[in-house]
Amino acid sequence: MEFEGPGGVLVRGVVIRRNKKTVTVHADDNRQWNVSPTLLKPTGVHVLDTAGQIQSDDGKIVSFPKPERR
Repeated sequence: MEFEGPGGVLVRGVVIRRNKKTVTVHADDNRQWNVSPTLLKPTGVHVLDTAGQIQSDDGKIVSFPKPERR
């Protein structure tokens, strides 16, 4: 997700909490922001959305088992 921060600076990050009036965004610079959801814009698919999946030659998605815990 991204939003326009103070001074017009573009802030990108991942939503880590959603409340009734605000969402908490963990920004790429390791800061946390509480902002209104109306200010957020999606940036596209996140790498974690497709983690553990790969597409085969025939177009089917193949799931891999989850790695063992450390």
